[in-house]
Amino acid sequence: MNFRDSLRLADSAPGPSTAGLWRGTSQTDRDGARRQRLLEAALELYGTLGFRATSIQALCQESRVSSRSFYELFPASRSDARLGSLAAQESLLEQLYIILNEEISEAMATLTIPAESDLLDTIVRIVSAALMPMLGDERKARVLEVEAVGVNESLEARRRETMRMLAASVDSAFMRVQSAFELRSRGSSPQPDDGGLTGLIIVGGITEALVQRVHTPVEERTSTAAFLTDIAKVAMRAYGVSTDSGA
Repeated sequence: MNFRDSLRLADSAPGPSTAGLWRGTSQTDRDGARRQRLLEAALELYGTLGFRATSIQALCQESRVSSRSFYELFPASRSDARLGSLAAQESLLEQLYIILNEEISEAMATLTIPAESDLLDTIVRIVSAALMPMLGDERKARVLEVEAVGVNESLEARRRETMRMLAASVDSAFMRVQSAFELRSRGSSPQPDDGGLTGLIIVGGITEALVQRVHTPVEERTSTAAFLTDIAKVAMRAYGVSTDSGA
């Protein structure tokens, strides 16, 4: 599922299809289309210019949505005009953050590993499922890992919960790898008894590596394939799995 599909799914909540018809389109459908355009504009502007450098006027111009519609779709929770505008943008950013993370979760959930894959290739495929949505569109990486940091307590709480969920997914993936490749019989045990600390450290490290890559000029980067392979090898070592292990 890609970003546009995620937006359509988010806007598919049931509602009266004939209410407020205008040129054959309901109010619900018109609001859904405006919301989708605003989220797409937010991805473009927050992912290139940055959240703090983007005005509501710029978002409205990019999305072809009026400021009135913006505040109706992302209402401000503060009475002060300046703070109200900021709160409305924070609401938009949080919704974008949720949708982008759902895209990554979907990629992880639908991952399939070919039967002939060896151990390293399997780990690379797992890492790729999690990172390729952001490596394929670096605006998403910037929104998720840079622009969403330190915005407000609500988004920070969501980020912490997301980190915990990703860490649990990493632990679960390595447990499945352990079973599939019978790593215990080889003296490896990718299931550390540390309360999920290894998974959290790996997720945090991958996040920082991704941020560093986004801020590195393209001509100075390693290839995407090499980047993913290096991360896979680091994760394997963290779980006590030899990178020389065979299939």
